Amino acid sequence: MNTQFKAKLLQTLANKKANKGFTLIELLVVVIIIGVLAAIALPNLLGQVGKARESEAKSQVGAVNRAQQVYYTEFSTFAPGSGELEMPLPAGKYYEFAIDDTNLGVVTATNANNDQDNTRDYIGGTSYNTEGRVFATAVCRVDEDVAAAVGTHIANSGISDTANIACAGTSTAIR
Repeated sequence: MNTQFKAKLLQTLANKKANKGFTLIELLVVVIIIGVLAAIALPNLLGQVGKARESEAKSQVGAVNRAQQVYYTEFSTFAPGSGELEMPLPAGKYYEFAIDDTNLGVVTATNANNDQDNTRDYIGGTSYNTEGRVFATAVCRVDEDVAAAVGTHIANSGISDTANIACAGTSTAIR
């Protein structure tokens, strides 16, 4: 029996050496599974990249709003241009930032390649209540056209007695 066991063991080992590797079907199944997972994950990844780019615009518009508050505290008016603020306007990779010279207290962040970069434009504003001595700020996502959003946004911002500032028209409130 001992010789019979040895023979079967040698036969089994010989068969295992011949069965090394994967079949073509097994490899195709693995490639298909990886392809399906990549197809599911890629759109989510691209959406996150766009959100990260937009966070740059939101934070910079908020920083300019705070700089406008500091400027107003010192000079009793909002800065008429970017050169007047203590902080320079950021030079973002995806956005161009501008302070509206005619509508004081308003800053815009625009991207010429929104569709390609998967981003949206932003607008921010600061107002001051002269009676209650309170600042109000808003950062709004522009859903359509920045120029139209500036026009409707200005109606709700600037120096006033109520210090109400809100996103209007083609914009959506962010914070």
